Parts: sequence; structure tokens; C-alpha cells
Amino acid sequence: MAQNDTDYEFYVGPATHLEGASLAIDGTARIDGKIVGKVAVKHLIVGPGGCVVGDISGETAEVEGTVEDSLQLSGKLTVCASGRIRGNIKYGSIECMEGAKLIGEISTDWEGNFGSAPVVSDRLEAFTAAVAEEGDEPVIGGAEQ
Repeated sequence: MAQNDTDYEFYVGPATHLEGASLAIDGTARIDGKIVGKVAVKHLIVGPGGCVVGDISGETAEVEGTVEDSLQLSGKLTVCASGRIRGNIKYGSIECMEGAKLIGEISTDWEGNFGSAPVVSDRLEAFTAAVAEEGDEPVIGGAEQ
């Protein structure tokens, strides 16, 4: 685990509350504060005091804090002893420590992959293309250069 906020592409500190967000992060995000909104991220870390409420998708996640609503991962979900997840949970593989709490609809694809699981890079390209269309300026890393 990274030890300071410069090791992440996106970081929300413990004194931060971000509401109405729609984020697409091609990398690692660490949340020690609170986010309410949509988050597409390659790897999500929710710290012990962190809280993410909304539609979350990505490849992997490590949860020490709280996640609510929808969590859809194509890879591994790790829920630490202090972790709490409530809602619709889909994952590729899972590791739960003793004391972890999961409440809601919990599922994985029996064959090993979700046909409808969002791919972070596809969602990121769609997001950056939409932003480019709104601003009529090219976005670095978007579908159009």
C-alpha cells in the first residue's frame, strides 16, 4: 500500500467531502474523506475513515472504510476487518478479513468474467470524448487527437 498522497492519481483527504462527483480515474484513487457520486477507477482504496456512496466501477478495490450503493469490479475485491459494503456488489474474486461486513446482493460471474462489466479504459475514453465534445477542445488521452 502506498504511504503518501503523491503515490495516487487521485486522493481525497480526511477533511474533504465531495458530492455530485462523476470521476474517471485511470490509475489508483485513495479515499480517506467522503465522495458521493459516480466513480470509475482502475484501483480504489477506501481508507479506514473513508466513505464512497454511489455507482463505483473498476478493476480492483481495497476497502477499510465504507462503500454504499453499487460496486462492480472485474478483478479482486479485498474487504479488510474494518470494511463495510452495503448494496449491489459484483466482483471477479474476493478476499474478506474476519470482521468485514457485506450486506446486499453479492455476486460473481461463475465463468470468471462479467459480460457487462465496464472496462475502465473504455469508460475513461467515453468520458474524455464527451468532455471534448462539450468544450470543443481535444483532450489528451481521449479517443480523438
